[in-house]
Amino acid sequence: MRKSYRIPRLEEELKKLFNVTLSQKLNDPGLSWVTVTEVVLSKDLRYAKVYFSHYNNPANHQEIREMLYKTSGFLKKQIAGARLMRTIPELSFYYDDTEDRAAKVDALLTRIRGDFDDDEEDDYDPDIDIEDYLDDDDYFDFEEDDYEDEFDDEDEDED
Repeated sequence: MRKSYRIPRLEEELKKLFNVTLSQKLNDPGLSWVTVTEVVLSKDLRYAKVYFSHYNNPANHQEIREMLYKTSGFLKKQIAGARLMRTIPELSFYYDDTEDRAAKVDALLTRIRGDFDDDEEDDYDPDIDIEDYLDDDDYFDFEEDDYEDEFDDEDEDED
């Protein structure tokens, strides 16, 4: 089965089109700072899931989703005008919480780092040399001359 590159290409083009439309063509202050993060098309190209995020926007996710549903007719006209697709997909909007989850993980890592930084600073010394802790018997110094001599002896035995 061949892998189709058409659907990922269309998803990327729709994402660009929606972002340009939201930022430049729509004059709705309620949709300021709203960006489309991903578009997922169905295999038959009849349905599109549009994932959005918003930064520095006082409205909550549900209000922004409702505003996007109200502008979906305009977004469909933009798809038709760009002549990207023969059939215009039905649009459904979902909030992309990736940034929220990343912020939570970052805060968690910062808290963990704060818990362990105090203990490690006392024990860590950047001037420690690992060779001071190794015994001479623990490792073998490799001499290139010894290695070459070993191969020379094997070549002479074969002749």
